[in-house]
Order: sequence, then structure tokens, then C-alpha cells
Amino acid sequence: MPRWAYNIEINPPIPLVPEFVMFGSDEIRKALPLFEHEHPGCYEFVLIERGKASWELGDCIYETQAGDVFHTRPGEKHRGGFDVIEPCKFWWFIVTAPHHQGWLRLPPEESQIIEQSLARLPRVVQVGLNPVDSLKRFKKALMDSSPMRSIAVRHALVDLMLTITQPITGMRTVADDLLCQFDRIIAKINQEPEWRPSVEELAASTGVSASHFYRTFQEYTGEPPITFIERLRVKVACRLLSETQDSVTEITYRLGYQSSQHFATVFKRWVGVTPTQWRKNRSGSRPPQTT
Repeated sequence: MPRWAYNIEINPPIPLVPEFVMFGSDEIRKALPLFEHEHPGCYEFVLIERGKASWELGDCIYETQAGDVFHTRPGEKHRGGFDVIEPCKFWWFIVTAPHHQGWLRLPPEESQIIEQSLARLPRVVQVGLNPVDSLKRFKKALMDSSPMRSIAVRHALVDLMLTITQPITGMRTVADDLLCQFDRIIAKINQEPEWRPSVEELAASTGVSASHFYRTFQEYTGEPPITFIERLRVKVACRLLSETQDSVTEITYRLGYQSSQHFATVFKRWVGVTPTQWRKNRSGSRPPQTT
């Protein structure tokens, strides 16, 4: 899915849908810069279809995975976690904030309900992947030239707003005891980033088959086990580069990499720059908390 976007600053506005500002989709295969920006008067929603991405807002980093929606409110400055967007496949759209003067042609009392729901909405919401079909219809409507175009775009926006503000609960089906085991593994990786277990070893530690472990771990985290572990290790590297004065070589061996060159190659694949460049870019900035 190559990058595709419809932006009313470049493309013609959608007649009778002044609330619509931007819509897009992208599949990033290597990390790209995503610096601080904001959308005055608008909400932005991002749905992750595959992979993971982190978002920095204020003093917090919000982690998202497949099926998660992250949103920002009007005027909130935000960026990719550590100023990058990680390899992933995602969709996004931007709309003006709800108001009571015919927003999306809704009665004032209904637009007020949506406004109140958005004010209470958690920063990250698990909605699953069913909304991807709605997003594809949204894209098709934007590309259409029929007289029904405005109606289709407005209907798509209302459908997505309902999905995001009223997500279906209980979509994940992984057993609770296995989830606890996954959390234990993730905590151990954070504490011992040099640990390099195989999928078979991880499966044995949880008492399930390797195939079942692989499938359920990917369902829980949005990524295969080894990919997830490598990403987590790189995040530990970011923390060490930011919070300590340890040399890149010292961090290399602390994380269990066999050479600084290998570490730099892996780091750049996830973050977009080398460890030395990343430390230089982040020097003087306060590391955010993870949420």
C-alpha cells in the first residue's frame, strides 16, 4: 500500500463536508522522521493496521499496535516517538472539532454527544481491524466523482466516529494466564535486554507449543515475537543513549550485540538514524515517560 493522501490544502475541498480536512494511508518499511506538529481546531485519528508505532505527546509516549487508534485533540503538539515513525502500515484522518452548528449535518444534540464522547476518549483505543473496511470505503468515496460523493464521505466519517467512540470490548481472545506470561516476558526483556531467546524457548517457558505461542503473541503485541523483542531492545537503546553517558560501544555489548556495526545497522532500521546521530539530535531534551 504506497502512500496515498487527500489533503484539502492541495486537493479540492469536499462539497458540503467542510468538516473534512485530510485522509491518508501509508506503509512504512523503514523508520522515517516525524517531527513535532499540530492541527489547530482539528482532531487527528491514526489506526495501525500492521506493526507498531509510538507517539510522543507532552511528557508521555503512547504505544500503539495493530487495531489501535491514537488520537490528538485540537492544537496538541505531537510527534512520532523519539521523532520517528517506525515501520508499520497505518491510516489517518483529520476532521474539525465537533460543534453544534450542523457538524456533519447532525442535529445539535447528536454532535454534542460526539463532542462529549471525544472529550472522555482514552488516548489509545483498541477497535480491531474491522474499521479498515470503512477506511477503504472512505478512500473510494474521496476518489469518486459521482453526485453521491459528499454523502458517502460524510457517512464514512460518521461511521468511523461511532466506531472510535464506541469500540467493541473483549476483542482479544488470548487466555488471561497466557497474557500474564507475555507480560512477564516483556518485563524481562526490559530488565535484561541482552537476553536473546528463541521462539521455542519462549514457548516452553509458557507451557504452549511454538506455533501457538507465535500466533497468540503476535495477536497480543501486533508483531512476531523476535521482531517485537528487537524493537523493544532498540527502545532500551534509545533510553540508554538519552539517560546515560555510556559510549555506543558500551551500549552495544550491554544489549548483547556482537559489534557496534551490527547494532548501528539494526538501530537505523528502526529509528532512521545511527545511535550516534540519534544521541546528538536528542541531546539536551528530557526523555519522556512511557504510557
